[in-house]
Parts: sequence; structure tokens; C-alpha cells
Amino acid sequence: MRKLMINEKIKKQALELSHQERAELAHVLIDSLHPEKEFESEEAWSNELKKRIDRYEQGESSAKPWSEVKKNALSTPG
Repeated sequence: MRKLMINEKIKKQALELSHQERAELAHVLIDSLHPEKEFESEEAWSNELKKRIDRYEQGESSAKPWSEVKKNALSTPG
């Protein structure tokens, strides 16, 4: 197995970022791996979001508070 040699200065600086900034950096880095797919991915998510909102507004689906969803997710093993 090959060990990655990440510049320690860059790694240290990245780990000093806030949670939000690290998430944003991770998103940018992941998108940079497949830049041609970025538009397709964003468009697909946008379409999915519109469908979900339509279903919710038409009473075809329900919503749960984030606190409940988070609690269930954290209590699920694995």
C-alpha cells in the first residue's frame, strides 16, 4: 500500500479551518477530481430537490425535524 505524502504544512492549515470551511474545502477538492461531472451532478441534485418539494407540497410525503433525523442517524449502528 502506498503512503500518501501530503505536505504537513497544508494538512495542518486545513485542520485548523472551521468545520464549515473544511466541508467547503472537501467539496472543492472532490469536485476537482471530476470537473466535467460537476454540472451534471448539480443539475441532478437540483431536479431531485424540485421533485421532493413538489411531493411535499402536494401532501405525498412528510417531513421530520432535523433533530429527530439526526438522533435516529446517530443511534443507528454501523
